[in-house]
Amino acid sequence: MSTINAHKLQRLIRQTRPHISPDDTLPSINGVRFECDGIHIHALATDRYTIAAARAKVREETDTWATIVAEKDLGWLTAWLETHEGDTILDLSIGDDGLTITDDHGKLIVPAKDSIFPKWQNLFRNALQDASTSGDLVSVDTEMLARWKDADSHLRVWHTAPEKPLLLVGDDFLGLQMPAIYRGDTKDRTAVLSNWAGSLGQGGEPAETLAPLPQPGAVAKMAEEMLRQTLRSTGEMFGADMDTATGRGAFNAWVHSGIYAWSAYRLLQALKKADPDLAETTVRSLNEQLESGEIGEWAWDEAEAAGHNPKAWRDDYEAHLKKLAEKQATAAESTEATA
Repeated sequence: MSTINAHKLQRLIRQTRPHISPDDTLPSINGVRFECDGIHIHALATDRYTIAAARAKVREETDTWATIVAEKDLGWLTAWLETHEGDTILDLSIGDDGLTITDDHGKLIVPAKDSIFPKWQNLFRNALQDASTSGDLVSVDTEMLARWKDADSHLRVWHTAPEKPLLLVGDDFLGLQMPAIYRGDTKDRTAVLSNWAGSLGQGGEPAETLAPLPQPGAVAKMAEEMLRQTLRSTGEMFGADMDTATGRGAFNAWVHSGIYAWSAYRLLQALKKADPDLAETTVRSLNEQLESGEIGEWAWDEAEAAGHNPKAWRDDYEAHLKKLAEKQATAAESTEATA
């Protein structure tokens, strides 16, 4: 039995499913193959033109097993997985009936069986070894890659030089795409080969030479901005003049700014850990809302939808400001009278 959470299993399917062969007369490649080597569950798919391999660690070391879930069963399996919270623990086991997935409420049996699959470990190992002398790794934004889908039916690709753009060549077509920022300390392919050594059949547990890195994109950018704002706010608050009402107001503003920036950072990191794809999608949508300048209207609608009374909130705040202004005016009059 192998244990994994619902989000990771769903992500494995999502990463590999686009590469499934549509030929249902070849069951070995008309589905996603799952392999467990005791440390990782691997998801694999190929249509003989592309091949994808994704993996996720199991919660505890387990026995090895392999099976293939056909394309026709992946749709309802994915729908079932989507009914679970991302951190729901699932136990996977192989039997005569297929792949059994057990959660807190019961068991789901997915038709599955093993058959001959391409020797994917050799393909990837050879590719990584052959490429190890061709320069540094290049990181690309997958959202930008989608822009090339209408350029031509086939594109040839070169990486011109480290930190230089990718060159894409089609029929009467040229294109360039700048690489994304790669934040790793090591940029050579031998580190990738070492990291995947166990999965690619070179024996032993994979060496953890590549530490988890913040991925380039909206999430990483917002996380950096939240940390900057937290440090800025917690630094500026000590420079406020506490002897004046304006200074005390500035102090409170900086404190609240720091609190909310740090809270946003921690929540963003938690969302990224639970569901990286949802985190990226959410932040990109949030950025569009912020750029529109209409967040006040959205906040009002959200408050009403949640059963709150935003009009009462506004009235209370205006009453507070009025009371504060009256208090400050009384204090000023008192000061003038004693002068």
